[in-house]
Amino acid sequence: LRMLSHKDLRYVMDHFDGKKELKEVIQAASEAEVKDDFTASTSVLQAPGLAVLTRFSRLELIDPTADAAVFGDANLTFGIKLAKHRKALGHVGRVIATTFEELETLRERYKEIDDSIALLEDHFAEVHHGVDCTKIALNPNFKGL
Repeated sequence: LRMLSHKDLRYVMDHFDGKKELKEVIQAASEAEVKDDFTASTSVLQAPGLAVLTRFSRLELIDPTADAAVFGDANLTFGIKLAKHRKALGHVGRVIATTFEELETLRERYKEIDDSIALLEDHFAEVHHGVDCTKIALNPNFKGL
């Protein structure tokens, strides 16, 4: 059971009642398809099941619908880690990653910057460049936040 994915372990927990052999239920789990209903129970389906399920039973200190912002993340590596982490936890709030420098400057400094931006956008994160966080209230991108 420790080796099952999140999808398969959740299936076994929902369907094993002792009437069938555990091996049969595990086999059925591997063949079962899960419709994504955009809840935490259908997120990170291929991640290790035990790790995901133990995460669900912990006290959640951060509202999973809350937004998160990273200011001044020059090469965007922290924003990427945050976006991946929140996705793995089933969090659905926005991730906003900003850089102080403009994109042209970042391209000179970080050869991977376009890939980093694409990865963030694949995780539905917003990326803004040329953001001075000491004047965030004046930036139209952040009005109303």
